[in-house]
Amino acid sequence: MRLVIFVSLMFLSFGALADTGTDGFFSYVTEFFYDIYTFIFVVIPTKIGDFFVWLSAYLLYMKFYFMYESMIFAHEVALTFLGLLDLTSVINTAISALPADLRQAAHDMRFFDAFTLVVEALITRMVFTMGNS
Repeated sequence: MRLVIFVSLMFLSFGALADTGTDGFFSYVTEFFYDIYTFIFVVIPTKIGDFFVWLSAYLLYMKFYFMYESMIFAHEVALTFLGLLDLTSVINTAISALPADLRQAAHDMRFFDAFTLVVEALITRMVFTMGNS
């Protein structure tokens, strides 16, 4: 029993009692329990709210990242599809069947380049919509 009293007296902080008698001790006890209260009812809910803000921001980032990667993939598929279609050779064959003056007029107006661009855009849009379905 003497050992318990001796050890407890060694670890008891008399500096806490030195402020203004027992008032200093109770102020330290009050601060201690107030710190515990603040940690449980202020810090933990704030950290949980911060976590959910971070989680929603990260999920939004991942959504945009996956959208970006799917668009890159769909673009590669569209380019492969256009390469297999070989649209320029089909248009060149159709151009050769036209009379020379009409062919020159269409070439001057860049009709065939515009037509190729529109068809490529439609095929790319088709691949994008099929990829998002």
